[in-house]
Amino acid sequence: MFASMGGEAGTARQLAGLLRGGGGDLAAQRVARLVAEACAGVEPAEASRQCAALRDSILQLCSDGTLTLPEARLLCRKIDGAQAAMLEGLSFPQRALDALERALSDTPARGLPELAVQGALSADSAALLIGENGQLVIRATAGLELPQDAADPASVARRALAESSVVEASDTENARAVLAFPLQFGDELLGVLRVSSRTAWKFSEDERRFLRAIATRAAALLAGDDPQARLRHTLRTFESLIEASPLPILSIDRNGSVQIWNRAAEELFGWERHEVVGKSIPGAQDEEAIRIRQEIDGGRVIRNQEVRWKRKDGTHLDLALSAAPLRDPAGAVSGSIAILVDITDRKQREEQAERTSRFREHFVGIVSHDLRNPLTAIVTSAQLLLRYGELPERQARVVARIAASADRMARMIDDLLDFARSRLGGEFPIHRRRIDLRQICEQTVEELEFAYTRQVKLEVYGDPWGDWDPDRMAQVISNLVGNAVQHSEGEVEVSLRGEKDFVVLETHNRGTPIPREVLTHIFEPGRRGTDRSGGLGLGLFIVQQIVLAHGGSIEVRSSESDGTTFTVALPRKGRQKPPQ
Repeated sequence: MFASMGGEAGTARQLAGLLRGGGGDLAAQRVARLVAEACAGVEPAEASRQCAALRDSILQLCSDGTLTLPEARLLCRKIDGAQAAMLEGLSFPQRALDALERALSDTPARGLPELAVQGALSADSAALLIGENGQLVIRATAGLELPQDAADPASVARRALAESSVVEASDTENARAVLAFPLQFGDELLGVLRVSSRTAWKFSEDERRFLRAIATRAAALLAGDDPQARLRHTLRTFESLIEASPLPILSIDRNGSVQIWNRAAEELFGWERHEVVGKSIPGAQDEEAIRIRQEIDGGRVIRNQEVRWKRKDGTHLDLALSAAPLRDPAGAVSGSIAILVDITDRKQREEQAERTSRFREHFVGIVSHDLRNPLTAIVTSAQLLLRYGELPERQARVVARIAASADRMARMIDDLLDFARSRLGGEFPIHRRRIDLRQICEQTVEELEFAYTRQVKLEVYGDPWGDWDPDRMAQVISNLVGNAVQHSEGEVEVSLRGEKDFVVLETHNRGTPIPREVLTHIFEPGRRGTDRSGGLGLGLFIVQQIVLAHGGSIEVRSSESDGTTFTVALPRKGRQKPPQ
């Protein structure tokens, strides 16, 4: 997931930019979406690894000075909260299946309440109550202590036993929700499985199905040692397991007729069980489905093969299919059983990412080639006319205006390309080399003084050398100093200060302060303090992205008394990428 955004480091830089430019709420929304997408379709361990790597990148930005410690802590807390919410949703189906698997193994009846608490998220108490001499006797418990009235004649458990049906009640017996399943073997009632929650007002349907499977297993264990009884109850428990599965499970015989079609299959495909049992699988009659059947009939096990089937409403589903052959007592293949995982959302994200990549390449190609070529011709022709055309003064002014406008269009195209790279998943191309930032600053300031016929005061202190991209640094200086000159009438001051590990660039002017409502969004694309610039409103956004790409930071202060100051801190050396 994070690889499409330039890895965890690139994602961390974008989050830092959002926090600085848009505040904590915007960064929190982006964190929640990123973590949700990163956790979707992966195991909890992998989701935790990705979130941990993102936190490490955030802390690295803190150690490099890009983020303050409070800002880093805020982002890490947002990542922790989003991760916890995602992993809790991911964990229930696996916990329930693990608990059912252990219930079907060698777990004794007294151990089933513990499995019930482990497998149902809402449950905080579970107990087996056995009927003896007309009374309910508590035989095994797990979780919180049972209330004294849990086995009374008016209790939920006694009602379930008397009515031979599942009973659920709210706000009773020292709990918000109480659920009781009768343990029935044939016509005999053996007892009750009682589960309660002090936090949830109601158990979900998935939890009810899971707990019903545990109750079926408890009845089988309590029924005794009769082999036929054990076989019947094992089959019932197996059916309960299939029915409680959060994943679609289906089985077909040798002729291709559906024998098993569980509740999850009904919900996913839209066909109810009575509509498909005894018939061919609906929505899967293409050549690929026939080939898969032939492979399974040949004894092959299929794992995570991507297929596309139709739902009842005609829409398509992308699925990951795992299937295995079923064999009769003689060892011949008699059918197959399959488990399906809906990967439609994942496939759509992959297709969207591919479309975005193609669009980025197409867009960048058009802007950088198809638009830049005729613009270059305009600039070159205007310069030749001014130099060799011997034009009258009036015509020379028109041609000079054309050249100036073409230069401005070229700068706008450069800004548009940088914006497209940052917004469509790419990064700013940075080509570092050892440079003297004082030389870049002096040259850029001199050009701006000539262009605006204004004086700019430049002061340099300390060592200005470091590893930066000279063209990008000139872009940062030109934008910040140009804004200061353009939006002020008085003196513009630029200072360059060399510190131990950083070089700090500041621009200051005493023009009209930036309005408070604009200041909080100053680095967002399309934000402009005035309409005098005539640009696309991307300048400060691109400046911020260049600074972040160098591992630095940028801040702005503006008031009536102190004027406006932009402060850029650039680390002298680029961070080394960790070894792969």
